[in-house]
Amino acid sequence: MDFNINTALRSAVLLVVGLPLSASVFMSVSKTDPTTDTISATKAPLVGVCLDYMTSKPDSKLERTAKTAIDDVMGADGADYKGLCNWVLN
Repeated sequence: MDFNINTALRSAVLLVVGLPLSASVFMSVSKTDPTTDTISATKAPLVGVCLDYMTSKPDSKLERTAKTAIDDVMGADGADYKGLCNWVLN
């Protein structure tokens, strides 16, 4: 077996540089962002309701039911349904 200093040095450099870099990428992926978690939790109960609202005909029973459900989730009457559903679905 032939010992080559260039190969050993190249392997050592890749290990020294690659290991911390791959560890930092893994750590950043595994962290959760509280803001993103809160936004996702807020949007979750509205997704189905907003799909109903956005696909319903104007002044239909489905639209009124969706608006009522949105009011129940948001805790207020007369929300900006279209703007809210655009935010939820995008």
